[in-house]
Amino acid sequence: MKSASVLGCFAAGSLLLSAHGVRAQESSLGPLGLYVGAGVGTATMRQDPEPDTGYYGLAREDLGWDAFIGIRPSPYLGAEVGFLDFGNTDHYGYYPAYYLPANASAHAPVGFAVGYIPVNPWWDVFAKAGAAHLYKSWSFNPQIACGGFGPCPDEPTIAFPSYQGSSTEWDFAWGLGTQWKFGPVALRLEYQRVETGSGTNAGDPDMLSVGASWTFF
Repeated sequence: MKSASVLGCFAAGSLLLSAHGVRAQESSLGPLGLYVGAGVGTATMRQDPEPDTGYYGLAREDLGWDAFIGIRPSPYLGAEVGFLDFGNTDHYGYYPAYYLPANASAHAPVGFAVGYIPVNPWWDVFAKAGAAHLYKSWSFNPQIACGGFGPCPDEPTIAFPSYQGSSTEWDFAWGLGTQWKFGPVALRLEYQRVETGSGTNAGDPDMLSVGASWTFF
């Protein structure tokens, strides 16, 4: 469902610019096509339920950002390294017998190989694949609820104790995007995701962002 909305955003953005007759001259690529940039957007921080503990999973949206530096020595191929921050999100769940504060955060340095399709001199579509050194932390702190309005300060925690953890590991990362070039400046819309697989680190964070880059040479 989310991937469909991402593709819809790409298509809508492209059609909008075309409908307004956007024109920009393509900047000539130098030997490296060196560029730097940054973006900001909506990140979804996920933590899958911990097996055999009864703890609920977490999937919450937060403000995320990224920064990157890349090279594009060819109109069709390039490489990029950067940093993805998926945010630090809090969630407060209320259930019939208890109150469940939860927190999760994730960030990662990343490296990508990037493939481009130059649609015309001022518009590219691109895909990238690589690796992320993902750091995640999470905590769940169940407490007895007072009428559904919060924890009871004088009551002990309920049957199962607080659960928290963190992990750092290498994971597969990928992204899809499109960009519009105005001389050395490019405006981009992209979707990026880290695939964490199974285990205590499970729960794939992703981000849909808008950003800009500047090409030096």
